[in-house]
Amino acid sequence: MNNTLKKYNSYELSSSLNFDNPLFFEFFENFESENTKKSYRNDINQFFNFLRDSVFEIKELADVKRLHAVTYKKWLSDTGYAPKTINRKMSSVSSFWDYLVEKSLVQFNVFDSIKRPKQVVQKPTNDLSDQQITDIFEVADNLKSKSKFLHRSIIYMLFTTGIRKSEIIGLKREDLFKEKENWFIRIRGKGGKILIKLLPQTSYEVVSEYIGWMKKVNREIDPNDWIFQPTRNPSDPTALIKPLNPKTIDYILKSICQKAGITHRVSPHSARASYIGSALDNGADLYKVSRDVGHSSVKTTEEYNKRRRKVVDSPTHHLGFLKDSTRD
Repeated sequence: MNNTLKKYNSYELSSSLNFDNPLFFEFFENFESENTKKSYRNDINQFFNFLRDSVFEIKELADVKRLHAVTYKKWLSDTGYAPKTINRKMSSVSSFWDYLVEKSLVQFNVFDSIKRPKQVVQKPTNDLSDQQITDIFEVADNLKSKSKFLHRSIIYMLFTTGIRKSEIIGLKREDLFKEKENWFIRIRGKGGKILIKLLPQTSYEVVSEYIGWMKKVNREIDPNDWIFQPTRNPSDPTALIKPLNPKTIDYILKSICQKAGITHRVSPHSARASYIGSALDNGADLYKVSRDVGHSSVKTTEEYNKRRRKVVDSPTHHLGFLKDSTRD
């Protein structure tokens, strides 16, 4: 074991984590996505903070035992984290412990064989009906503000592609391209995945109108520039060539939904759920939808299909022993 690794084997938990040190740097450089790196940093840091604030007297990495991992899982549950979040946090720290084992800093992964909570949906995503989405489009089509071209583009992009908020923010002008008669967008998804998605003609026309407006106000979007940029920047009016703030997208969707008469909470993730739910409800193949939105498992896609099944499709109608009582 080299001197650098020996130093971090006797790592003092009373100090704050330095993610720039060689030990952490090598682990995080395996992840291409900055969002993934940030998520892992937060999860690992939280575990170390838990150990530091607990009654356990732990001074070195090698002092961490399975008991501490089990206690951490219970603490996450008692704190109120959802099962899916607990699983993600446990997985993050477990991956880091695998790395420590590989570097011979610890003998085994203390998170191995610890049962994870079942992932049940506690708060279903508020997906919208097709009529509600039509109402939202109508409001977006009739905006009068200076930012109408940007706001309308964001709304159409959210609901007609099902891409995530972070994926919309990261879109560059070069990611919008044409093949034969169709327009597509190139998306950099979770885990460094590259997805190519068909852009409906209506949505392309909306985005194209926005790009044309940007050119008209002397803000032509270059190929390497972000497609969606702020229309103003109060703190620095000259610094406009930059991606949108995530809160801006939240605001755009919230304000337009309110104008459309939708009072319950709607988020960009609701638009993604609506895209999936509408596609499945109207006959799209589950596997194809799963691939289209970049899910690694169709089970994840199934969780989004919360729309109520039509009564006419109920298997009850096909029970032989109830034919006389269930059919006219």
